Amino acid sequence: MSTPAEPQAGDPGLDLAVADLRASVADMRATARWITGAAAGVGALVLAGGPLVIVKDLDDAGDVVAAVGGMLLTVLGVVWVLWRTSEVLSPRTATLDDLGSPELDGLRKLIDTSPADFYGPHATDPAALRRERRLRLTVAARLEALLARESDPARVRVLTHEAAVARRNALLIQRLQQRLLAWIHAWQVRQSLKRARRDTLLASLLVLTGAALYVTAPLDAKEKPTVVYVCEAGAATPKAVHAQEDPCAR
Repeated sequence: MSTPAEPQAGDPGLDLAVADLRASVADMRATARWITGAAAGVGALVLAGGPLVIVKDLDDAGDVVAAVGGMLLTVLGVVWVLWRTSEVLSPRTATLDDLGSPELDGLRKLIDTSPADFYGPHATDPAALRRERRLRLTVAARLEALLARESDPARVRVLTHEAAVARRNALLIQRLQQRLLAWIHAWQVRQSLKRARRDTLLASLLVLTGAALYVTAPLDAKEKPTVVYVCEAGAATPKAVHAQEDPCAR
């Protein structure tokens, strides 16, 4: 069973709890879009401006390796963020069976504190909720079948009332199912956003490490070249050159 189409404002069948849950999902996805935009901006800045700034200072193979490695780490961090946040934004279908998944442990604990608020007075789990709705619909169908064959006005009134009650109870159970589906869907998005936030923090450390490695690649200490002087024995030192400036002076 998938999440039903969202009712329009003013619809008498609008469930305010479902509307609030859908609004919270929209807010969480807006947060994910902001995270995605920030990560994309960092990636664009690194890829577009970074190489032009320090490429002229890379003067040996070690510098090039360090710079390329730093850039790859930065890009990997950005891609990691985009991948995680895309899970929040991707469409998903919620079913009552999803309530048994490990990621919904928190929701199950919340339901256990007050099962009647989620399942109504006659059910204790999603399967019982389904059975209750099927039972009410079956009762309503049978009463309506009897009503079609009934001619006694008094019995017609009774059957009409009982069939309407059965239909109304089935509708109430359907609304409980819709509300539970909205809870499951919102909790799934919430868990995805929590993972995205956690991984964004880790990816940010990766991006900072990569950026630092990239920027400092040209700054590694270079050994000064050793100059070896070859002096000829008995070579005369020109008078214009002071002894302290002449490496061959004795």
